[in-house]
Amino acid sequence: MIAFFNAVQTCRRLKHIRVGVVVGNPPFESKLTTPGAEKAFAAYQKEFDGALPDKQLGYLFLHEAMKIVAAGGALCMLQQDGFLYNQGSVKFRRTFFKSWRVREVLDFVSVRGLFEAADTKVIVVVAAAEAPKENSRILHAVFRRTGRANAGQGFDIDYYDLHWVPNTVALSADDIWPANIVGGGRTFAFLERLKEYPTLKEYAEAQEWTFGDGYIEGDRGVSRDATHLIGENMFPSSAFKTDQIDRDEFRVIEKRDFEGPRTAENFSPPMLLVRKHIGLQHAVWEDSFLAFKNEIVGFAGKKADAPKLKAVDRWITENRKALQAFVALSSSRLFKKKATAIGASDIRALPYMENGALEISANEAIIAADIVDYQSDLVRLGDDSAALKKTAEKALDDFANVYCSQINVIYGQDALVPLTAYVWPGVVCQPFSFGGGTSVDWSGAEKLRGRVDRLLKEQRGSSINVTRIARIYDDRFIFFVKPNRLRYWLRSVALRDADETLSDLRQQGY
Repeated sequence: MIAFFNAVQTCRRLKHIRVGVVVGNPPFESKLTTPGAEKAFAAYQKEFDGALPDKQLGYLFLHEAMKIVAAGGALCMLQQDGFLYNQGSVKFRRTFFKSWRVREVLDFVSVRGLFEAADTKVIVVVAAAEAPKENSRILHAVFRRTGRANAGQGFDIDYYDLHWVPNTVALSADDIWPANIVGGGRTFAFLERLKEYPTLKEYAEAQEWTFGDGYIEGDRGVSRDATHLIGENMFPSSAFKTDQIDRDEFRVIEKRDFEGPRTAENFSPPMLLVRKHIGLQHAVWEDSFLAFKNEIVGFAGKKADAPKLKAVDRWITENRKALQAFVALSSSRLFKKKATAIGASDIRALPYMENGALEISANEAIIAADIVDYQSDLVRLGDDSAALKKTAEKALDDFANVYCSQINVIYGQDALVPLTAYVWPGVVCQPFSFGGGTSVDWSGAEKLRGRVDRLLKEQRGSSINVTRIARIYDDRFIFFVKPNRLRYWLRSVALRDADETLSDLRQQGY
């Protein structure tokens, strides 16, 4: 580290000395450990009139290294996931994207165990030493958790995990990165629209409700006054499996140390209780004092507020899939851990509008359902998720219906219709025809099996396997050739395929 900052200082002093390529794995420490780092930090503060986020050395390495790359040269450097996903790094990230042409961001945030010492979540920044052009785009490549990655043998990536982000969007929209992890453009638009709504926190504050986490038991001898809790009933979050509060699960709180006992108002009815879980289990309690631990968030009002609390309760029930998808996209923790726990801030940030509606469109409902039912687990579990374990046959009809419905909005006079699919081991070909009425002659199709396999799989070097898809246009026919896994034939994927098909047809003059 000392040698690095000394080299940077030398290159800055002797301006004719520059480096063609920099490849680095900097230390991820939130402290300045050398005189060189202190000098670099002071220079950064002076140049940008602000502190480096969390005094993160990794950011300082990235910033300083770009200064010594020769024009036309390139940098490839690991960064912690916070570079993309922490609010505190927004200014630093945008400044970097504005200053340099970032070519690629390789995202390994969902891959566990990359490093032996710790389960650090990382991304890789690949940048050229030149200013971005007006039409510059950044490739955001999302790597999944797979058996090969877990075994340290390499990585797998496929077509639907490659997202091109215009530099203008990277400079203005921080939600594009989590949206890409579970789908891309339409997912991003869905998240941005729901963020325009008022939040549950804002509504609770306007009603002057008492809200927050439940109590925290003492740790390391820390104890505060908790006389309002001792001897009272407690409802454990583990029993919160459905949207109801079961009295049979109550426990009496015994005397012990309490680090965060909260106040009696936090546990006084009427209350809306929401579990800190992606399932968003919730219920209203009106009877008597009821305590709960910090795995639950409570909203407590006056007796007259019971109807309003019940209205929020109904809102969560009626919009559950959309709200779950919203949390999955906006949570700061859900995709980084092999877990389903969410934070209290995720619940407070839920969109809520009294006497309003989310007005979820049919396409948004498809996106939300696939995020909740498949995409979230795909990110967290990879090969072990239903999206990659299940085959596609049962999903083909739904895929085809969604795909055709989108295309026929534009080309309805000669409507696109699905034809009978052909399935090789591990591969599906789904044909469509404008005008319909024609079947495909599949005689001799088995002879194509080897060629189809080679078409969809590509080995790049010794460590990366690329899975491709084929979209073939032949007269009035469209053929999709993809792996026989559910993830490639989800309804939300049909929306993306339809968008890209319409773009292709426009470019071909149709």
